[in-house]
Amino acid sequence: TSPHPPYVGMETLSQSSGTFDDPFRGDDPDEEEVVNSDLPQLHRMWRNEKYSPEILPFNHHVVQNISEVVEFVAEGLDQERMSSDLDVHDPSYVLRCKELDRVRFVLRDYLRIRLWKLQQYPQYYLDPAHKRLLSPAELEFLTGFWANRRHFYHTRMLDRLPPAKQVLNDKMDLLDMVKAPNLDTFIYARIKEEVGELEVRAESLTQDASQNSRKDSFQKGKTYLLHYSIVRPFLIEPEHAGEDGDYPKVDLV
Repeated sequence: TSPHPPYVGMETLSQSSGTFDDPFRGDDPDEEEVVNSDLPQLHRMWRNEKYSPEILPFNHHVVQNISEVVEFVAEGLDQERMSSDLDVHDPSYVLRCKELDRVRFVLRDYLRIRLWKLQQYPQYYLDPAHKRLLSPAELEFLTGFWANRRHFYHTRMLDRLPPAKQVLNDKMDLLDMVKAPNLDTFIYARIKEEVGELEVRAESLTQDASQNSRKDSFQKGKTYLLHYSIVRPFLIEPEHAGEDGDYPKVDLV
């Protein structure tokens, strides 16, 4: 089964310059260009979330900022559309509407992917160790979602079983009832900053199984096919986060 929902299998959008540009504006050198640095970061968060088998840390600042910008730009375009002298086929107006739609799609799809993962692994993300990855709204959704599902299981079947058979989080040896994402799935990772030597299982890069693991160096700017677990710390551990909540060392592509 694919680790991602079918509706996120679209090609990655082209890199945005981080602006809501009007390409038909004047060439006045004194005209200041308004750049939103959170827009390229939203694209990175979206791509990483799409290719990661698990939920990555939620960046409240970026999501909140982009949501406010989208609402502000949408209101401005609505006011333009209501003006009597606007030509709705004007290229400047049409392109700004298209750019707004692109940003809306990326933001909504990013949140939709996260909700899909929560519904696939509800008990896993209700564990206190994983709650830090979620936004308050996601945690509220997940709590209600699992409460409803658990109530359904009990009313339909579990209440008719012996008490010892009614648990939904039992674990016996290597068998675990709590469904968890596969952290050993293969991903493409682009190294953006120095990461030092990483421990790699032999089967990750070679068919030689004579040794269980080895240390390997990964060059900055190169893209590698690896187990997700190898680069996972650079995408999820707080010590690898930047000041703005970004995780700049590795990108999933």
